[in-house]
Amino acid sequence: MTFRDLRTLLDACTPCVWVSIAAVRGSAPREVGAGMIVTRTTLRGTIGGGHLELKAIELAREWLRLGKTTAMQRHYPLGPALGQCCGGAVDLLFRPVTALERDWVEALAAAEVAGGEVTLTTRPDQDGPHTSLCNGADQSCGNDAITARTRPVSSAIAPIVTHHAFHPWHLWIFGAGHTGKALAQVFGALPCEVTWVDSRDAEFPATVAHNVRVLHSADPAGEVNTIPPGADVLVLTHSHALDLEIVMQLVRRDDLAYVGVIGSATKAQLFRRRLEARGLDAGRFTCPIGTQSAAEAAEVAKGNATTGWRPPHAKHPGAIAVSVAADLLARRSTASVRNTVTAET
Repeated sequence: MTFRDLRTLLDACTPCVWVSIAAVRGSAPREVGAGMIVTRTTLRGTIGGGHLELKAIELAREWLRLGKTTAMQRHYPLGPALGQCCGGAVDLLFRPVTALERDWVEALAAAEVAGGEVTLTTRPDQDGPHTSLCNGADQSCGNDAITARTRPVSSAIAPIVTHHAFHPWHLWIFGAGHTGKALAQVFGALPCEVTWVDSRDAEFPATVAHNVRVLHSADPAGEVNTIPPGADVLVLTHSHALDLEIVMQLVRRDDLAYVGVIGSATKAQLFRRRLEARGLDAGRFTCPIGTQSAAEAAEVAKGNATTGWRPPHAKHPGAIAVSVAADLLARRSTASVRNTVTAET
C-alpha cells in the first residue's frame, strides 16, 4: 500500500480503515509501520498475512459495517490462540479514514514521495479520532501542528502516537527489452518508485505495476538530468552505443546512489577506456550487474575477462532481474545501517 492509495480512496469517498503495526515485541511477520488499507471489498498492502491479518481484516470490516470513526489499538500475541507460532506480539492501530482526515493523509502522501518525517498523534474518543500531525521539518510540533479536529478531547484518554519516516527509493531503468521488462516486473513488487525509459514506445507493455512510470523519450540520454539525487540507475538498452551515451551523462553526476550497466567484463573494460579517454571517472559505474558481480570480478582478476563465473541460468532475463534486485536491496540495507550509525554517533 501507499498513502497515495489512501488519498485516492478518500477522493472517491470510499470508506476504509488503515491498519498499521504500532509496536512489535519479539518475532513478528512485519516491522513497525507496515500497514494495509481495508475497504468493504478490497485490500491493499499487508501486515504479514496469516491468521493475524485475517483477524485484522475482519475487525476492520466490522468497524466499517458499524460506521465507526473511532481509532483503536489492539494487542495480538502471536501464539497458539491466534493460530501462529512466531512467538512475539504486535499492537495494531485501526484508523478509520474520513474526510476529516484529509490533512494528515496529504502530509503522509507528500512525505512518501519527497521524503521526510511525520508524527501522528491520535486521541480516540466516542465520536471520532482527534488527529494532529507534525512534519519532521517543524521541530516545535506545537501550535503549528495541523489539526483535523479542533474540539477539545478528554485528557484522560491516552493518545496513540505513531512516527513515520520516509526515505524514497527511486529507480530508473533505461531499456524496455526482455531484461528491462523482467526488471520492471520484479521492482514493480518492491517498495520503490520506478521510471522506465525507452525511445521505442511499442516495447512497453499495455499495463505496468502501480509504482512504475513509463517514459517514452526520443532522447533517453537527455533524461539523465531529470533523475532525482540518490536514485539507483540501470542501463540496458538495445544499443551499446546508446548505453555508452547514457553512462557518459550519468558519470558526470556525483549524486546518484548506483549506476549499473548490463554486460560482460569485456564491455565494462571498453566503456571504461572510452570514459577515461574523455576525462570522465571510469569507476562510477558497475558492470556486470547483480549479485554475481563479486564472483565475476574475482574471475576477471584471474584473467578470465571474457568468461567470468555465473550461476546456472544467470543470463535468463528473470534471473538477472532477481539478482539485480537482491543486490540493490542489500546495498540499500547496508547504506541504511551506515546512516543509522552515523546519526547515533
